[in-house]
Amino acid sequence: MTLGATGQGVDIAPAREAAARERWGSLPGLEFRTAEATAFLSETGEAFDVVLSIFGAVWFVDPDTLLPLIRSRMAPGGILAFSHLPPGSQERLHAKAVRHDRTPDEWVRVLTGHGFSDVCVSLIDPPEGRAVGTMLVRALAA
Repeated sequence: MTLGATGQGVDIAPAREAAARERWGSLPGLEFRTAEATAFLSETGEAFDVVLSIFGAVWFVDPDTLLPLIRSRMAPGGILAFSHLPPGSQERLHAKAVRHDRTPDEWVRVLTGHGFSDVCVSLIDPPEGRAVGTMLVRALAA
């Protein structure tokens, strides 16, 4: 990767690993794994400067289980960034799925309670032709 950065992609779905390998597998410094997020974080000894979850584990795994694991694997000053649908939109789109939908204020409280600081939550309008936007959250490892 540019400037010597490395990255790891982790997803519970084997199809996502295959898609990532197909799209980005030729780039140096990238690894892809099929694993459940809490198992991966519990087993790795690595420290991460950035943890990014795009409509992923932060939305699907109980924050009281996942966030302490993420925080324990982050370098000081590291960045956690994640996205999910804005609060209330999951009922319209995925009535059967269980997700950890939080309001912006709830994410601030939950993240600061798990050792993160400088929490910033943005609600992004949907692109033209789409009904639902995105909630984007960023926090620093304190």
